[in-house]
Amino acid sequence: MVTVEARQLSKVYRIYTHPQDRLKEFLFRGRRTYHKQFWALRDVSFQVKRGTTLGIIGDNGAGKSTLLQLVAGTLQPSAGTARIEGCVSAILELGAGFNPEFTGRENALMSGAIMGIPSREMERKLPEVAAFADIGDFLDQPVKIYSSGMYIRLAFAVATAIDPDVLIIDEALSVGDVYFQKRCFDRIDSFRKTGKTILFCSHDLYYVRMICDELIWLRNGQIHEMGEASRVAGAYENYLRERELPSAKPPVGADHVTPFPWIDRIHVAKAEDSGERDIFMTGDDIVVTVSFRVPQSPTPVHIGVVLTRNDGTECFGTGTHIVAMEAATESGHAHLHLPRLPLLSGEYALSAFLLDGNGLHVYDRRLREVRFRVAQKAKMIGLCYLDHRWEVEPLGEGVKPLPRQGAGVEAAG
Repeated sequence: MVTVEARQLSKVYRIYTHPQDRLKEFLFRGRRTYHKQFWALRDVSFQVKRGTTLGIIGDNGAGKSTLLQLVAGTLQPSAGTARIEGCVSAILELGAGFNPEFTGRENALMSGAIMGIPSREMERKLPEVAAFADIGDFLDQPVKIYSSGMYIRLAFAVATAIDPDVLIIDEALSVGDVYFQKRCFDRIDSFRKTGKTILFCSHDLYYVRMICDELIWLRNGQIHEMGEASRVAGAYENYLRERELPSAKPPVGADHVTPFPWIDRIHVAKAEDSGERDIFMTGDDIVVTVSFRVPQSPTPVHIGVVLTRNDGTECFGTGTHIVAMEAATESGHAHLHLPRLPLLSGEYALSAFLLDGNGLHVYDRRLREVRFRVAQKAKMIGLCYLDHRWEVEPLGEGVKPLPRQGAGVEAAG
């Protein structure tokens, strides 16, 4: 079921060079134009299904906040439509939604009323709001004296306490401390697991990759790319690297120049078959290939790989610096051979890291870039297969039985 839908959503602003130009244009009643049009958003269309977390990324001024405000209904579009099914709660730019003269308690009740929550029900939720916001006696003080951290803690607590069907978050969590951010992302994760729809805007690609299912990359007010989160985030990272290119023209024959090393591609295949695949069997010999670029050779780099299960459990991690290999100094391919894959049935993801010659500074990282599934034929349980051998010994004459657990303790007592 589609819970959020945008059709050719657009927002245009009139930009005047001088304040008096507004009056001139009004007096000429449209016969002369004194403004320029600035399209903050233009022809943006997408659908978000129930239970999906959609991330919005892009440069400053790309139209991310404008898009979320249009979807939330706090801004009217110049063209197009936005539709939301169910109750929506939004945490937009800092300062939006609260009356600075009201206390935190009064603002919480007012926000609940705006969202259609009866006052009695909101009163019952206030202890939960106060506990999550953790602002103590300041709950009964005007929010105009709040710090930015206190303000956003209260805003997030109120927005999530009403149990919305759609939660919209616009870069708000960046002002909170690490402890509060963790609590917020834990709550966001619980929302995801209960099938809520989330629209999340952030410049932190780590969080975007971890919590978003799909991404929209906005550029100059239009959708530049849209699709699976890891793929779009990777494309955006490549764009950010290219933006750091030196102004000088690249040398003849060079197809890519950037001041620091980066990961080009991650590839996983069976050892006897170089073709990429996403399904393996327990016991297969597999090879993970990390292709990387070193534009300014010789620059020493190490390559690391981490294997995680889909629930976040880290199964294995290694790196060329960990096994004391000599650092690579030019572009190439690193091959990690994993003979007799011990993993049992499940879904897994590979992350790759490109580090400096000391293995400390991270030049580039691709988190959960490649996903694959493992199937097994044998009846085994757990995370991995351990090479083992059973031996059953009969209890005959001359073989003493093992003492019962705790027997020694009881005797000592």
